[in-house]
Amino acid sequence: MSILEVQSGGMEKIGFTKKDIYNFEYCESDLMKNHDIELVTEYFLAEQKNNRSFYFKIKGDSNDRLTRCFWADATSRRAYGFYGDVVMLDTTFNKNRYGLPFAPMLGVNNHGQTIVLACAFLSKETIESFIWMFEEFKKVIPGGGPKMIITDQDATMARAIFEVFPTTFHRLCIWHITTKFSDKLPRAAYEEYWKEFKETIWEIDNIDEFEEKWHAIVTKSGLTNHLWLSSVFDLRKSWVPAYVKHVFAA
Repeated sequence: MSILEVQSGGMEKIGFTKKDIYNFEYCESDLMKNHDIELVTEYFLAEQKNNRSFYFKIKGDSNDRLTRCFWADATSRRAYGFYGDVVMLDTTFNKNRYGLPFAPMLGVNNHGQTIVLACAFLSKETIESFIWMFEEFKKVIPGGGPKMIITDQDATMARAIFEVFPTTFHRLCIWHITTKFSDKLPRAAYEEYWKEFKETIWEIDNIDEFEEKWHAIVTKSGLTNHLWLSSVFDLRKSWVPAYVKHVFAA
């Protein structure tokens, strides 16, 4: 609007206001509300026409509603060839009007920057859906599966990873686990012992030393029978650095 004001010689000479633009956009989006899938497909086809390395797959149900959508562009596929050792996957992003969980598959380049390797929308977070997504991912990535996949503690995702990438090390995201300490532990115990837990998790490389220190903290904090704490300790080989340092984690 500022540019148009300068070009026309005054706001009153443009012929419309910012509110007019807003109303126009609202009407247009309302008209296209039920055509989103068509528009997405058209966009993907156009991208594929511009670059044959662009890959996508869309699936719908018997009522022509979108159930699964996967895509990876040429840049992402090329990036995987260089930085595909470790893939991070998080489906917690579910904040769209269709309720479709967004599943970005991410990596880290040699500058420590996050890069996108592929993306998907899934209507249901089931084993079947994740297997479909990983199978599509396998089709587009060069050189086989990643050395490591990092996810949260989703059991269905774990089953799908084992099914599609049986030789890939599945690591649980340490951030997802450590941020739960404040919620899961009694407040007094958390405030007094969290620093020791954190130092034990991050700073001890020796497995025996880690277990000895962990048990010492659990005993003196009175959390020996704490179910959640026991459960994450049982999973320690999937997330504690001392146990997973043998696999490159970017």
